Amino acid sequence: MRLITLTNDFHNTSVNLRCEVLSHIYHTAVAYPNANQIKKAKRTLCGIAGCNCSNDAGIRGRQEIDGKRLEVNLDSLHKG
Repeated sequence: MRLITLTNDFHNTSVNLRCEVLSHIYHTAVAYPNANQIKKAKRTLCGIAGCNCSNDAGIRGRQEIDGKRLEVNLDSLHKG
């Protein structure tokens, strides 16, 4: 488990989450937050109803970890 910081550059907000992070590609890492963490990120990064600034996790702008681009896997939000 790694501590990651997700950001929304439109609202100038950030949230820290502890989740699994895998480095699959040389310049890219993928974070795997659970559904509750994704909901927390959305509330913290953009809790405005009807705002279209971001994706399902409230993320907007470049996300990075250790100098690599960070992608966030949202599959756990859409399961079950």
